[in-house]
Amino acid sequence: MNIVKSFAIIGGDARQIYMKQNLEEQGYEVSLCCFENYRKDCSLDIIQADIAVGASDAVILPIPASRDSETLNAPFSASEVRLSEIFDLLRPEQTVFAGMLGSKRRSELFRKGIRVYDYADRDEFAVKNAVPTAEGVVKIASEKLPITIKGANIAITGYGRTAKAAAKALLALGANVTVAARRCSSLASAENDGCRAIYLREMHRFAGGFDMLVNTVPAPVIDETILKKMRRDCVVADIASAPYGVDFEAAKALGLDAFAAGSLPGAIAPKSAGIIIGETIMNIIREGSE
Repeated sequence: MNIVKSFAIIGGDARQIYMKQNLEEQGYEVSLCCFENYRKDCSLDIIQADIAVGASDAVILPIPASRDSETLNAPFSASEVRLSEIFDLLRPEQTVFAGMLGSKRRSELFRKGIRVYDYADRDEFAVKNAVPTAEGVVKIASEKLPITIKGANIAITGYGRTAKAAAKALLALGANVTVAARRCSSLASAENDGCRAIYLREMHRFAGGFDMLVNTVPAPVIDETILKKMRRDCVVADIASAPYGVDFEAAKALGLDAFAAGSLPGAIAPKSAGIIIGETIMNIIREGSE
């Protein structure tokens, strides 16, 4: 990896603001683009993407880099920005750091001779990011449930890092947590952590007993068969990435309160989440220079 002394942060949410501050504190030059509509009471030096990219050694794209594979995830931008527009500005000697960019877009950059690293694939990112995500799940439960978390029957589908962190947080508050997963090893881990464990294929048998369902699996797992068994007051929160795991159309037709709650770290703890991204990028740079 070439020496990186300057970054262009293009798009994203409040996490990128704090990441910029963190990188600047470490001595890097950092430009910020596509944040024209971010908090009118906040003074930010926003410059044009072409100028920022042209003057930077590396470009940082948000997580997810895009929500539709075509346009940049830039909720505070004054106008829509297409990923292809950003890619056209890049030079072969530059490096791109992005979150959940997708294999098609990564291949596109590789063909142009541009190095690209997906920081969302890093283990340390997943481990650290699980904490603010779990806090987000607790916040959803406290706001959405008509009962206390203590004593609530809450199901979690999947048992990866995020699910484990969420389960431990809910257990600590007195919830009865049921984990539904495919793998025996995942179910064994869930039991060891104090959860009830069931096979995902048997979810329909237990669905009627839950006050809340939290899906962490980014693939269709909560279908109409399961949703029909749920009580109409059950809260269904999908915190997985697209294409999500809940059949939202079926849930809506059944009158269930089902919703996607993506990017929880950015909503719950943007400063912590932004620093986590910056630290992960620093790790990638250090490893590349060894």
